[in-house]
Amino acid sequence: MSAFRFGEHSGSGHLRSLSEVAFEEVKGKSYEIVRVVEMLCEVCGKPLNTRESVVRTVQISSEEDYRNLLSRAAVHDRAKIDVENGKIFFYDHDYPGDAHDKCLAEL
Repeated sequence: MSAFRFGEHSGSGHLRSLSEVAFEEVKGKSYEIVRVVEMLCEVCGKPLNTRESVVRTVQISSEEDYRNLLSRAAVHDRAKIDVENGKIFFYDHDYPGDAHDKCLAEL
């Protein structure tokens, strides 16, 4: 598990929303798709920790490839791209039934 700052993957360069990136910026490049699951506190809703897993590598060769990628991204909470480092992050949330000690103490 890597370090994580809420809202941004801390081990990467500049992240942008995948939907804001033009096809021309990604055309002809390969990207590693990484799924990031934020495990959220049941009380405050902020991350307890995260789990990351590399899903696969994709090649964006055509506008159809790009549209397919955007369609796949739509099922996740958010999608970010690090064009410089060749990574796409799909973020999801999970509530593992746990809470921060501080949150439990305040109940």
